[in-house]
Amino acid sequence: MMKFIKPISVLLNLFLIALILFLLFLELFHTRPYSIDFEKLAQSRIERIMNASPNDVNIVMLGNSITEMAGDWNPRLDRDDVRNSGQGGYTTGQMIWFLDTCVVKAKPSLCFTLGGINDLSLGISIDQIYANYTYILGKLKKAGIRPIVQSTLYQRGNSEGNGNVDELNERLLEFCRVNDIDYIDLNPLLSNENGLMDEYTTDGTHLTESGYGIWSGKLRDYLSHEL
Repeated sequence: MMKFIKPISVLLNLFLIALILFLLFLELFHTRPYSIDFEKLAQSRIERIMNASPNDVNIVMLGNSITEMAGDWNPRLDRDDVRNSGQGGYTTGQMIWFLDTCVVKAKPSLCFTLGGINDLSLGISIDQIYANYTYILGKLKKAGIRPIVQSTLYQRGNSEGNGNVDELNERLLEFCRVNDIDYIDLNPLLSNENGLMDEYTTDGTHLTESGYGIWSGKLRDYLSHEL
């Protein structure tokens, strides 16, 4: 039965992306006949995130499955005020769906972001990913939340895809430079010329516990100077 789950997940993501593009088209021409409650569409994911969250939140980890699968970030960062707002399978566009509920309403001081690899895997253009990402960063800053961008991670043995990752990261780095946003490049720590190192990845995309250890150590060092 497991062999059917991945195709269904891909089809669902494609449907959701098509829905977003359709609604954006209607918005451009001011012909939207109804509104879509995206938070409602993501309700089960939002409930999972909120149920696992500490009551007092000062740091939010926003991302996809790479962030989610770290589990409780609090012991990793030697803290008790970190919310894991990672959601497996989500693109940067879908991350916007729960941005208000799972990030902004908590009023954290910091939000670490990491996303984009699902978008690239689904063939979403770098222009669209960049637009989604910069929208997220702009909304965080407007809410008085300090965003910290973490580089989109390479995949193991995917030279073409990693070239797209480089292009996206270069654009994000420039955006961060212009807008005074901190950028943390994780790829030199976790990858070599072939992408993610074997000891740091379970399947070419997701991280091993050793990989999370490297990542967490980098963030602990960053936080020791910033908080």
